[in-house]
Amino acid sequence: MGLPWYRVHTVVLNDPGRLLSVHIMHTALVAGWAGSMALYELAVFDPSDPVLDPMWRQGVACFGFGAFHVTGLYGPGIWVSDPYGLTGKVQAVNPVWGVEGFDPFAPGGIASHHIAAAFVVAGTMWYGSATTPIELFGSYSLSMDQGYFQQEIYRRVSVGLIENLSLSESWSKIPEKLAFYDYIGNNPAKGGLFRAGSMDNGDGIAVGWLGHPVFRDKEGRELFVRRMPTFFETFPVVLVDEDGIVRADVPFRRAESKYSVEQVGVSVEFYGGELNGVKFLN
Repeated sequence: MGLPWYRVHTVVLNDPGRLLSVHIMHTALVAGWAGSMALYELAVFDPSDPVLDPMWRQGVACFGFGAFHVTGLYGPGIWVSDPYGLTGKVQAVNPVWGVEGFDPFAPGGIASHHIAAAFVVAGTMWYGSATTPIELFGSYSLSMDQGYFQQEIYRRVSVGLIENLSLSESWSKIPEKLAFYDYIGNNPAKGGLFRAGSMDNGDGIAVGWLGHPVFRDKEGRELFVRRMPTFFETFPVVLVDEDGIVRADVPFRRAESKYSVEQVGVSVEFYGGELNGVKFLN
């Protein structure tokens, strides 16, 4: 069976030697390309030539991008979204010249920085977070490990419960896009790059959200699935309680199992999504 191009990690599954070697080689290729381009620009740099002077060209292009393209004066503007990547759209952005321009979530800083960069080389470290291109490029590993989207989901559910909504109603109000961002398949370290739209006819393409599963053991304790860390290629299915104590798992060797979902009596009920209200017993 052919594998989609973004599932490269499947090829080195359970082979740490090859996993390490392909990532070292990938780093070498990226560093080699960046270094070679830097040497090329240095080789053609000629301050006396207005055509072959990369510094001059970059300065004018940077000013033009900030003053015209970003502001929408002679261009469409830029992609602007909220911190959770839900409301992204292309829009014109007015430059801001105060301290607020250094706010990583202030899109106006992008316009002002590009305009200023024509005269002074301004830092560009803010641009990625200011435009929040999650809709375009997906989430990053740190946001997955730190539960960035998960925390926002739980915050919204808590607000719904405070407003006297039922658990099912609270979860049903979670935007499907936000739930999708928290899906492990979106983690770039797990061969992510999944999108809501059709990419190809291969397997692994997400087409809908089944809902939020709530696991409970036979004593009524709510159990949570241990998140798979970014660096791991494989990870056991472990369910822990609110204190982090392991209460159930899916064992590798069933003959020696003590905490299997069958033995512990785990049940699951879905809230929101396509399986809203559906409950499964062991």
